Amino acid sequence: MKQPVLLCYNLEKEKYGKVRLAAMRFKIRVRPVGREEYACPLGALCDGKEPAQADAAGSFQDEMLVMAYFPQVLVTQFLQALRKAGVAIALKAVLTPTNAAWSSLTLHGELCKERQALESGAQGVHGAGPRQP
Repeated sequence: MKQPVLLCYNLEKEKYGKVRLAAMRFKIRVRPVGREEYACPLGALCDGKEPAQADAAGSFQDEMLVMAYFPQVLVTQFLQALRKAGVAIALKAVLTPTNAAWSSLTLHGELCKERQALESGAQGVHGAGPRQP
């Protein structure tokens, strides 16, 4: 089995330090991703291959984490460790066979759509007006 890898995007120094410390406890390799790598396939970034540099047709400022090669129990334990450390990052994903071919830009776009759908669904439920008896 491959060593777990955590791709990190746009984390400020203090938050990155907390994420890295939590990852070290679980022997997770941490890899910051630079904007120049946003167009590279996620699978290549996670596998430590030197991806061919592709022109990134965009960028994003949001913090994002991608967990690769994490057994399910490790996903749960790591996310609990982040919560305990007071680290909140809205955009998180697990590497899958489907998204491994995606760029960071594509994944970011999909996560944002998903977050918007969840937020509008939650607002629709909570802001539905008075209840009918």
